[in-house]
Order: sequence, then structure tokens, then C-alpha cells
Amino acid sequence: MTLSFLAITVAASFIYYKRIKQAQVEYERSKDLVRSITQGFVRQVERISKSIAGMQRDASDALHMAGEALDASRDAISTAEESRKETKKLAERIDDTDTAISSMREEIQKLAERPVAAPVQARVEAPIPVEGDAVLENLTETELEVLALIEELGEGAVPEIRERIGKTREHTARLLKKLYERGFIDRNTSGMPYRYHVRKEIRELIQQQKERMRLAV
Repeated sequence: MTLSFLAITVAASFIYYKRIKQAQVEYERSKDLVRSITQGFVRQVERISKSIAGMQRDASDALHMAGEALDASRDAISTAEESRKETKKLAERIDDTDTAISSMREEIQKLAERPVAAPVQARVEAPIPVEGDAVLENLTETELEVLALIEELGEGAVPEIRERIGKTREHTARLLKKLYERGFIDRNTSGMPYRYHVRKEIRELIQQQKERMRLAV
């Protein structure tokens, strides 16, 4: 009886031990599984946290860019408004200018329709040849050269005379003006530049002087 009870007790203890061992193995497996799940969850949480942090940074950057874009838009609107005002002022000035031009055209048209008296040019008398060549003797060598050149050309203007005598345009113009005012030459004012020719009386004196010089040679 005692041996049977002891045998049953030993068998029960062995079975219980095996179940406890098996339960311990299952516990360890469960613990490893829970640890693996926990670690995976932690890693997932970390990834989500990093993603959220990145999204927060992106959102912050986007907000900053949106603020800058808003400021730029405000500046653009302000600039456009100023430009619109300046354009309006310019348009008003153009209108005023057009009005002034139209008024000037009307005034010019009225002036053009008025009869204009032809300008009266003062008649320049030729020097009186009291003693023939004495008139020419009062001229300088350059003035005599210009007279002889014009007489040779028949008619000449400032540019061609200037080129022939080697003087400046201003100097040549003064020479011709002086000869004209003293009555040695006449000028044709029908075109520009004026063309000059020797007056008949002076041309005859120049030809007489050339003839005497030819005979003297």
C-alpha cells in the first residue's frame, strides 16, 4: 500500500515536473515572442516618431516658405499698385502732351495760313572803282585769292572754297561775308548752302588785272 502510494506520488511528481518544465519552456517562448513584438513595436514607434518629426520640419519649412511667399505677394501687390498709379500719372501727362501738341498744330496751321511778306534783303552796292585796281588793292592776299577763285569757278559755296584755300569753315564763312558786305560778291540764297559769285564790276577789274599781268610777262 505504501509502495503503491509512493509510486503514484513519484509518477505524479514526474508528470507535474514535466508539465512545469513544459510550462517554463512555453513561458520562455512567450517571453521571447513578447520581447520580439515589443522591440518591433518600439522600432515602429521610433520610425513613426522620426517620420512625425520630419513631417513637422517639412510643415515648419512649408509654413516659413508660405510666409515668405505671402510677404512677396504683398510686396508685389504694393509695387503693382504704385506702378498703376505711376502709369495713370503718365497717361495723364501723355493726354496733356497730346492736347498741347494738338493746340500747337492748330496754331502752326493758323500761322501757315497767314500771308507772309517776303523778306526784303538790303541791297549791297559794289565798291566804286575810282581808280581801277585801287579797289582791289584794299583787299588782303587771302581776300584776293578768294575773289580770284570764285571768278574762276563762276560760283562757289563755303565748303568747296574752304577746301581750295585751306582755311577753316568759320574763317572761310567770315571772308565771304566780309566780301559780300563790302560789295565785291553777290550770293544766291535760293538753296543751302549759299552760293557766291563775283559781281560784274569786280569781275571786269579782275580780268583787266589778269590781262595786264599777262602782257607784262
